[in-house]
Amino acid sequence: MSLNLEDNTFLSKTRGSKLEDALKEIDSFLLQYRDTLNLPNDVTFGVEIEYENVSKHFVDWYLSKNIADLNHWISKYDSSLIIGGEINSPIMRDEKEYWNELKKICEYLTKKRADTRHNAGGHIHVGTKTIGDDVEAWRCFLKTYMLFEHVLFRFFYGDKISGRKKITHFAQPVADLLFNQLDSFSKTNSIMDIKYLICVWDRLRSINFLKTHISDESEKNNTIEFRCPNATVDHIIWQNNINTVTKMLISAKEHKIDEEFLDYKIENEFLGYKKHKYLYQQIDLKSALELADIIFDNNLDKTYFLKQYLKGFEDYSGLNKAFNAKKMVMK
Repeated sequence: MSLNLEDNTFLSKTRGSKLEDALKEIDSFLLQYRDTLNLPNDVTFGVEIEYENVSKHFVDWYLSKNIADLNHWISKYDSSLIIGGEINSPIMRDEKEYWNELKKICEYLTKKRADTRHNAGGHIHVGTKTIGDDVEAWRCFLKTYMLFEHVLFRFFYGDKISGRKKITHFAQPVADLLFNQLDSFSKTNSIMDIKYLICVWDRLRSINFLKTHISDESEKNNTIEFRCPNATVDHIIWQNNINTVTKMLISAKEHKIDEEFLDYKIENEFLGYKKHKYLYQQIDLKSALELADIIFDNNLDKTYFLKQYLKGFEDYSGLNKAFNAKKMVMK
């Protein structure tokens, strides 16, 4: 089967040689920079690029000389990092100027041989209004994340084959927490119930809701933070990570997620973190194909997602740092 990137193939329902052919195409595919992700105009996001092995003073100098909108790209210290810091972006949109600035910063960190394999995270903030105050949308988003958190973790390892050293400390998995609170939100029609659920979470979760203000239309300081991605100095991986989190929220908002399907999987197939930690490292192809079909409406996005998730079908465990995966990006 030839995987036409303009079509929308339901890969989770594809079987036999057709699926094998599709996976071979994905394995040989290389990710490329895209001028646009085709996100709606009102979708906003931002990044926190952590790095080590480069003095923050060098980064300060580079930003002052090379980034026009300096006041909105902020260089900060981070006590969890060794000889490094983090770069916070302005509020970004799916526009070429923002992607180009992100690319320039990543290229500088690459040139300086910044280390992102030990302690550095690559957090993504998405504007809360991307999902809005629709209760059904929030239910479907939370259920989707709960069911597929293990798939998302492996995907968010990015160009690495495992998570950074303290990923489960600074980005604690939340699948079990959500499952334990399932009755609180699974059938609710009240946005207040959703607000109560998320407001009691602490910051060091794989999703941080402390700056999430449902029903507030403001853009600044009103975000959902995804904390589990590894840091990277590859702007294409950053772009792919942003594409996945934003389109997961958009699919929920546009009611493209089958909640009955999610409920069936929760009842019959849910695998939490505490008893299934290995799944956060290994490949679960069935779940990955299902998630790709849920989030994306075209084969191009699915190919980008699955290429980064599969990483050449490499499985490793017990690593204390995030080793680089085989080449997946076209230079």
